[in-house]
Order: sequence, then C-alpha cells, then structure tokens
Amino acid sequence: MELSAQTSNNAPIGVPAKPWGIPAILAGLAIPIVLWASSLVVVIVNGAPDDPTQSEVIINLILQIALLDGIFIGIPVSFALIRYRLGWSSLGFRALDRGLWWWPIVAAAAAHLAIVAYSLILVGIAGDDAVPKQEGIDQLFDNNAILPLVGLALVIMAPLAEEIFFRGFIFAGLIRYVGSFLAMAASGAIFALFHVTSADTIGLILPFSLVGMMFAWLYYRTGTIWTSIGAHMLFNAYSFVLLASGVGR
Repeated sequence: MELSAQTSNNAPIGVPAKPWGIPAILAGLAIPIVLWASSLVVVIVNGAPDDPTQSEVIINLILQIALLDGIFIGIPVSFALIRYRLGWSSLGFRALDRGLWWWPIVAAAAAHLAIVAYSLILVGIAGDDAVPKQEGIDQLFDNNAILPLVGLALVIMAPLAEEIFFRGFIFAGLIRYVGSFLAMAASGAIFALFHVTSADTIGLILPFSLVGMMFAWLYYRTGTIWTSIGAHMLFNAYSFVLLASGVGR
C-alpha cells in the first residue's frame, strides 16, 4: 500500500507504509529514553558540571557519536533491514528530485526564523533569562583544536542519526495509525524531548517540536529523507558557525 499522491510537478506527497508500528516504535524508544532519563536525573540531582576539561569534552563527543548516534541509527536499521529484510529506501533513502534541491535551504532558514521569533517573544514577555539554552554548548567551542570533532558530531552525525530515528523510523511508522499530521506532531514532540537536558531547558520543547514537525513535513512532502537530513545539517551548521565565531555566545 502506497501512502502517497502526486502533485502536478511529479513531487511525491507521503511515504510508503511501514511494516513496523507502535509496538516496534515503543520498543525502539526504550533504550534511548533510559539513557536520556538517566542523564537528566543526574543533572537535576547533581547539577550540570562546571567548566569540563578538554578531555571530558572530547570523551562526551565521542560517546555521543559512538553511543547515542549509534543507537539512533542501529535501532531503525535493526528493524528495517534485519527484522523486516527491507532496504535503505524503507528508511527514506530515496533519490531526491533535482528540482527540489532548494527545499532544505528554505526549511532550515524557516526553522531558524521560528527559533528567533520564539526567543524574541520570550524576551518581550519575561526578559533575556527566559530564553532556554542547551546545556554545555558554549564549552564545546572554547578550544579551536576540537572544533573538527564538534563539527562532525553536531553538523554531520547528529542530523543523520536523528533524522533516521525520528523521521525515518518513528514518524514514518506512525503515519498509518494516526495520520500524517499527528505523526508529525508526535515525532516532533519526542524529538524535542530528547533535547531537554535540564530543568532550565524545558522551554526548548515547543520550538524544537515545531522544528521536528517541519523536518517531518519535508520528508513527507518530498518522499525522501535526504531533504530533512539536508535541512537539519544546514540548521545545525548555521548555529555551529555562529558559535565557533563567538557571535552566538
């Protein structure tokens, strides 16, 4: 069964139905949720570590790439390629229509504008302190020597792994059960939840949910996960450049 239609310019709307469903998605979320919740509890109880050493930063980045990103990629692959014996196309890796090359650029720009607008609204209501910030980001840019590793983790691996997991696996698996819009909303909210690293970052849930929904819509509208991966990479790359240059800190 193909959950897609064609527009006048032959761009697909929708993604093929997936054999995995809500039970598989819940099972796939189990390990990431345990890791996320454990980390969150440690931070809440002990507080965020102050001024981590360069070695600690490097170790954390390597763990993120090898462990968390590995899990985000490994779980969908284990279901799609091993459990159901499907190909990479089942996770959204299909060719991109050349006429849609600019969509990720526009989506990344729109995502940033949404974040900026949200921040300005919070500042107008409650002042600068009301704007949530991800914990530990500034420490990643204190030493230029590790910027290549930071770039690998934030600009390449995180977007690739997160898009495979949240869009290729969760969003695509939910569509036939709850419909495209609710699947976008649910996968976007779960995506946002994993970016909450302390009580002070709860405010990230709303804007990151919207960003996650936008990336899911992009995948749904173009029929290929390459567009959401591209938009996510551009979104992170923009922040990376600003932070590396000192402008965003």
